[in-house]
Amino acid sequence: MSKIFFDANILLDILLPSRANHAKAVKAYTTICDTYDILATSENILTTIEYIAVKNGTPCETIGKFFEGLEENFSLYGFGNILNESLELYRQACTNNQKVDFEDLLQLQCAVKNGCTAFITEDKGIHLLDTKIEIYSLESFISS
Repeated sequence: MSKIFFDANILLDILLPSRANHAKAVKAYTTICDTYDILATSENILTTIEYIAVKNGTPCETIGKFFEGLEENFSLYGFGNILNESLELYRQACTNNQKVDFEDLLQLQCAVKNGCTAFITEDKGIHLLDTKIEIYSLESFISS
């Protein structure tokens, strides 16, 4: 089965029409639903989504319905035992003078640990990591 992991920025792009990538994210989501068997994200992303959505004036009811949709249509994963592997990758990136966002690294490791075959994000630095998972941006997914 093919599984794709959604980073927070993609879910925010879907939820918030005011974001620059909203139309791309909605278009990609439709294609993704036709391509992948399982949609996934981490439970930890939910607090980030809520915080940013509220700051953007999104009503609580809308956020609640969005989360209900995630719960119904996505596999939600916890971080479990990924800290040691994530720290090792972080150290490697630092040794190679690569700037890596640790939160992004944790999300990526969560996807890998839970058997996802692809990861979709708009975070640019994450593409520099040597991983065993296909990493897509919205543009690269739409054009693939």
